[in-house]
Amino acid sequence: MRYKSFRIQNFKGIKDATINLDGVGGAAVFALVGLNESGKTTVLEAIHSFSPESATGELLGGAKGIGIPYKDRVPRHLISTFTGDVSVTATVALNDSDKEQIAAAVKETAKLEVDDLPNELVFQRQQRFANGDFQNNYFSMRTNVSVRGNKRHKWRLPTHEETVALRDAIYELTPDIAYFPTFVFNFPKRVFLTDRGNSVDTFYSTVFQDILDYDGRGHTIERDIVGRIRSKELVVSWLQFFTAWAQHDGRDKIQHVMDRASVAVTRLVFGRWNTIFGEDTRGKEIVISYDIVEGEKTDDRGVSTKTQEHDIYIKFQIRDGTRRFDINDRSLGFRWFFAFMLFTQFRVSRAGPDRKLLFLFDEPASNLHAAAQQKLIDCFPGIARDDHMLIYSTHSHYMIEPKWLEQTFIITNRADAPGNSILDEISLDDESLDVKVASYRSFVNEHPNQTSYFQPILDRLEVAPSRFDINRSSVILEGKSDYYILRYAAKLQGMPDLPFIPALGAGTFDALASLHVGWNLDFLFLLDGDKQGLEEKKRYSQLYGISANRLATISELSGNIKVIEDLLDEEALKFIQSELSLPSSPNKSQIRRFFQERLASDKTTKISAGFSSSSKGLLHALRSRLNP
Repeated sequence: MRYKSFRIQNFKGIKDATINLDGVGGAAVFALVGLNESGKTTVLEAIHSFSPESATGELLGGAKGIGIPYKDRVPRHLISTFTGDVSVTATVALNDSDKEQIAAAVKETAKLEVDDLPNELVFQRQQRFANGDFQNNYFSMRTNVSVRGNKRHKWRLPTHEETVALRDAIYELTPDIAYFPTFVFNFPKRVFLTDRGNSVDTFYSTVFQDILDYDGRGHTIERDIVGRIRSKELVVSWLQFFTAWAQHDGRDKIQHVMDRASVAVTRLVFGRWNTIFGEDTRGKEIVISYDIVEGEKTDDRGVSTKTQEHDIYIKFQIRDGTRRFDINDRSLGFRWFFAFMLFTQFRVSRAGPDRKLLFLFDEPASNLHAAAQQKLIDCFPGIARDDHMLIYSTHSHYMIEPKWLEQTFIITNRADAPGNSILDEISLDDESLDVKVASYRSFVNEHPNQTSYFQPILDRLEVAPSRFDINRSSVILEGKSDYYILRYAAKLQGMPDLPFIPALGAGTFDALASLHVGWNLDFLFLLDGDKQGLEEKKRYSQLYGISANRLATISELSGNIKVIEDLLDEEALKFIQSELSLPSSPNKSQIRRFFQERLASDKTTKISAGFSSSSKGLLHALRSRLNP
């Protein structure tokens, strides 16, 4: 079961926006791209409000299971006058396995049988306001489903009570939505496991329980840690507690739980660090320690009083030889990565095989340098696997993966698009704000003259080339097909560092040619070896003075191959035909779709010996021409 779309209405600055999450070939990573203050966070908050996962729901100030408080959802310019509904409508896609699971759940909890479930179910959450005041909250399933009672033969529409029971039974199976706002990555110095802490302590306590669950020994915070220090014989004064605790066997048992958790975190976090960043972390380990402090309760007035039920907190440290460092004393980048691994890897394990998750990240990796950002997004598909999904917002072009452009969204905060003046931005009236969500595909259609496949992204983010970027080499390709096929081949051949940039056709290199020549970049324009490619090669050479070693055709580098699809032999074409379940040999668009889907879902496998051999030769020729 997975979310297919969200429609958001009257939520803060969003009047009416829909985000479709169909994805490409099973890939489930989606990016929200826009400038600061464009409304990316608002979109994430609205999505989260539909089904907030318990641990992250309270981080935003609302009650458990609420997310953003109702009062904070009203359009800002109508805070005292808004009358109407704030709503989030979710469409959930079902497969056959989901339908069987729903039927079993409904039969068990609602004592009903369901008939012929559709492939999609629509749910809606609404908050009704009158003159700015919250009136009521509504949750409904908008899809009609026929039911019948046990031992009944006639199908019928459910009664009101049955509709509620049916809705709740199905909703329990929909994916939880876990939202991680930026501030939660400020790793705390200590985390209380009792109710003494704040909402961040509560959140990190849940993360720690995820670690215990991942270990697989069935340990719980309440029973195996807090329950031991608050056992009957230890509910005494603080001075008496010290004497009793020094001889209590609970000390060793709690330490054993901490040691097992430490090993689990060390293996996972440093293992992923090695994989992503290629750094040797041998000799380093994560140590989770604990300490006990005198019990304390705070009443509604903020007055604290001592109690005889004492509190326990944990600390995360890195041990390197004989030295120990607190996690929150490490670099911002490491703290972010460490928290990111805790939030995702352990949380997926807690969800189990039957309950999926939608992860929401607001400006992830903003504290990592550019190269680390690019490496980090390579691990996103590993999180969004097995029907889990991931949506992240960014205003960094380093966090944009070209192979996911078809599932990228441009976020703007007014229908007329932002201007260039910061003062104009400040003086704009709230009423003029209207957060819009446009798919990259539709956004490109509005800018048909852009020469680069992802140039609209760069324009929207107002990216200017750094003085340290201008010496970067690149291979400019004719279009998306060339990009997807060569990117796939490069991963297959262990050459993923080859920098490919797709244009929109042989005759669309002019702007890129001007920039590359003007900035004196190392580049290579690769054209097809057909008639048009040869003509355009001659034109670019004459018009821009590009030297012969910076212009090439595929046929020059690979013998008789003229266009990129010629890399595919009969065996490769049959493989693609089988994978796509086609009745005949794939055409050009179907070939592009195959490679796009494979890249998006991070599945790189050998498709034929001929393709491997011919693509390897072309890639080596490209590298040689790019770096003579």
